[in-house]
Amino acid sequence: MFAAAVTIALFGIILTLVVDVMRRDGAKVLAALEGRSWTAGPTAGRPVTIRFNRRCTAEEPALGLSQLRAAA
Repeated sequence: MFAAAVTIALFGIILTLVVDVMRRDGAKVLAALEGRSWTAGPTAGRPVTIRFNRRCTAEEPALGLSQLRAAA
């Protein structure tokens, strides 16, 4: 019986702490869960264009067995 009372009291303390944190910082927690920053706002300035130069990274084909024999 004593263990059940201690467990219920522990859950009550944890619940009280969670409610207190959500009351103080609930907006910050929700913003973080949505992927937004609490402090970041819209920035003034012109839009930036980024261009990427895709270079072909294909490797040279490996020499075939017949070409290796001819080189020897």
